[in-house]
Amino acid sequence: MAAVALAEACTEVEAGDPNPPDPEPVAKLIQVSSWLKKIYGDHFIPSDEVNERTVDILHDLMECCEAKERDVSLLIEDMKHQEAVHEAATKEMQDIFEDLGLSPTSLSRKASRDLSSLAKSAVILQTKDTSLTSLFCAINNMTSEWFETTQKNREMQQKLDAAKKKLTSALMLNKQSLEHIENTEERQKKQCVEVERQLKTMTYLTDKGLELEIRIKAAQRELAARGLDTSLTHKALVQLSEELVSQEKKVASLKKEQKIYLELPLSIPLAKVVVEAAKLELKALENKLSKELDNVAFELM
Repeated sequence: MAAVALAEACTEVEAGDPNPPDPEPVAKLIQVSSWLKKIYGDHFIPSDEVNERTVDILHDLMECCEAKERDVSLLIEDMKHQEAVHEAATKEMQDIFEDLGLSPTSLSRKASRDLSSLAKSAVILQTKDTSLTSLFCAINNMTSEWFETTQKNREMQQKLDAAKKKLTSALMLNKQSLEHIENTEERQKKQCVEVERQLKTMTYLTDKGLELEIRIKAAQRELAARGLDTSLTHKALVQLSEELVSQEKKVASLKKEQKIYLELPLSIPLAKVVVEAAKLELKALENKLSKELDNVAFELM
């Protein structure tokens, strides 16, 4: 048992040890042993290993219990003192009532109710007596506390209202943010679909362009293998058409000049010479244009 082990350890210390331990742990050991004997008496004490740690734990527990016992003793003494004071005050009041010829049985029902209400009021207001001064002081204190509590409640209500407004504003802002996020996500989804569609279209057009380019090159090689004249290709025809348009513009310009020359007076010999030269040039251009058109028509046949 722990008490026996502690007692044996204390006996060894008192008998004298050639290598005595520190005095402080020994004092703790003696105090703990005495405390356990005092607590348990003749009852069974749970056994435990006696070492420095267990002694320290038991010593701390002993100090805590002794401190609580002292506090309880002081509280009991204070309660006894208050009881004695109240008993003395009660006896004094009873003596006064007896001298005045008053007793609970001699009071009327209304007086008994008033006295009971007065006593309950004193208990509720926590006054030391039922004098008007004590009651009014207690009422004033409670009124002040009520006003302070009302003011605090009003301030708390104002803070609560402000917090509600802030919370409402935050919730509205959060709702707007969520709606904005949803709209943005919806637009992004639509944009992603549109971009994907455009990418597919671009890929299709690119592949189709490569396919057409390959087919055009193959057709060109096939036409070249069959001996097709390069002047009959689309590029050559476009070039000839552009040259034809250019020649027509030149012819139109020469016709305008011819018209100007024709409007000159016939009596001017020099004008006649110029007109004749313009006619010859115009005729040469018309012949050249006719030959080119004939060549193109022949090649297309």
